[in-house]
Amino acid sequence: MLTFTPTTASALREEDRRLLITGVTGWLGRALLEMLSRALGPELAERVILCGSRAQSITILQGQILPVVPLSEGLALLGDQPVWVFHFAFLTKDRVGCMSEQDYINRNRDISDMVVDIVSSAQVDGVMLESSGAVYDYLSSAHRDRDANVYGMLKAEDEKRYGDICADRGVRFIAPRIFNISGPHINKFDGYALSAIIVDALRGGPIRLRASRHVYRSYFYIGDLLELAMCRLLDRGPDLFASTFDTAGDEMVEIGELALRVCQVLNRPGALVIRPELDSSPDDRYAGNPSTIRTMLHQYGIEPLPLDRQISATANFIAKSLGAE
Repeated sequence: MLTFTPTTASALREEDRRLLITGVTGWLGRALLEMLSRALGPELAERVILCGSRAQSITILQGQILPVVPLSEGLALLGDQPVWVFHFAFLTKDRVGCMSEQDYINRNRDISDMVVDIVSSAQVDGVMLESSGAVYDYLSSAHRDRDANVYGMLKAEDEKRYGDICADRGVRFIAPRIFNISGPHINKFDGYALSAIIVDALRGGPIRLRASRHVYRSYFYIGDLLELAMCRLLDRGPDLFASTFDTAGDEMVEIGELALRVCQVLNRPGALVIRPELDSSPDDRYAGNPSTIRTMLHQYGIEPLPLDRQISATANFIAKSLGAE
C-alpha cells in the first residue's frame, strides 16, 4: 500500500496550498495521487489540480472519480492559493522510435513550454520535476543508444529551464534523476525488466531474458521516492532550494540474479529462466550514484524498502492488474 508517513501526511493536511500534477495518468502521477488520497481524505478533490494530455477522468481509492483537464488549461486553474507543481508529463523513451526524432523533440518541448508558464506563476512556490538517469547519456560521451541520448537531452533541458526559473524566483526545486524504480502503478509491463520478469513468473514461466551480456540494475521504491520529495518540499530549511539527485537502492543486482530473486519472493522455485549465452560485450550498468540520496534519506529518517519487498509490492500490483492470484 502506498502511503505517506503519519508525520508527512499530517504536515500536508496543515498546508493551505494546492498541488498540481501533470501526467497524472502515468506511473508517478497515479502513485502520488494514491498517496495524497490517503493523506488528504475528503479534502483531496479541493486540493489537487490534475492535468493530462486530454480531458478525462480518473478513478482512485474507494471509487472516487476526479476530473483530469488538458495541460493547456492548468494555468487558468491555479487560483490565488500557493501551489506545488509535480511535473511528470513527458513522452517517454519508448515513444522515440514511433515518430520522427524531430517530432518527438518538438512535442516534448511543447509540453515543457506549457509547464514553464505554470511554474513561472506567482502562486507556485515548489516544483518537483521527474528527471532521468538518461541525462548522463546526453552529458557524457559514452552514449548507450540514440534514443537514450535524445531522451536525456530533453530531460537535461527541462532541468535547466525549471531550475533557472525556480532559482530566479527563490522557489524550491527538486529533480530526482530516476534510474530504476519499483512499486504499484507500474505500467508497460513489457517495457521494464522487473515487471517483465514478474509477469513471466506469475504465469508460471519460463522467464525469458534477452540480454547476452551482464546487466546490472539498482531499484528504488516509488513510495520512498515520493515520500522523500514531499519531505524536501515541506522542509523549511534555508539552503534547500535546489535538489538534483540520483535514485539508487541498497543493492546492485545482475538481471539473472534478479530473475532468481523474483522466483524466490513469489514462491515459484520451479520457474525456468532462459537466457542467451553471455558474450564478451561490455557490462550494461544503469544505476545512480547513491551518495546524495542516502544522505537525504538519513536526514528525513526514511528507511528505503529492501529489494525483496520491492519485488513483492510490485508483483502484488501486477497480479491484481492481470487478474492473477
